[in-house]
Amino acid sequence: MMSKEVFDSAALIPKVVAERLAQLITSDQKPKLIALTGGTLGIEVIREFGLLATPNLPVTFVFGDERYVGLADADRNEQQGLEAWPDLIDYLYRYPDCDLELADAKQNFETAFKSRFGEEPTFDLTILGMGPDGHVASLFPGQHRLGDLVIAEPASPKPPAQRLSLSYQALNRSQEVWFIASGAAKADAVRCAFREDCDLPVAKISGQKSTRWFIDSELNRAL
Repeated sequence: MMSKEVFDSAALIPKVVAERLAQLITSDQKPKLIALTGGTLGIEVIREFGLLATPNLPVTFVFGDERYVGLADADRNEQQGLEAWPDLIDYLYRYPDCDLELADAKQNFETAFKSRFGEEPTFDLTILGMGPDGHVASLFPGQHRLGDLVIAEPASPKPPAQRLSLSYQALNRSQEVWFIASGAAKADAVRCAFREDCDLPVAKISGQKSTRWFIDSELNRAL
């Protein structure tokens, strides 16, 4: 089931998503596994969530993808998330530092992740942003990288070139998927995502229970 919520401005999206995220995590004491997204809206969700967060949350966060750069590099999603909410470090399952070849780092991360969360880990929630080309995480149109849980992307169309990303298979093991997007430039990709014949990455991921879109009115008018 796919639904859409429209907000008067893009600034409202992170506030609402953060509130819903807090409600989901604290609905019971069951440990949650949640995939976060980077990007402007994604980092603002983390900032807003940090204002609501209480101690000892029953959750582990991991980013849906990561730029394969140093741990403190400003391009790294994790670093941006930690700057927005420093206590994220207490709940974050981190991608590796860039001290190995990309393929080796991918294999090590995948093995360690499966060891902790199971051979086919299920995400309670995945939050995804989307580029105007319809890419999500580091899954780009026309590029089909191999990986059951994690893929290595050596030639991202957007710098930095080297990335690690959760795979289509992993993201589709999410109970819920929330897409966050704003701006008319993304209208073509969103319009495509709502069609059954769409071949963009954004259309290849859905929640097992629900898929929700949080968009602003500018984007909605352009659809």
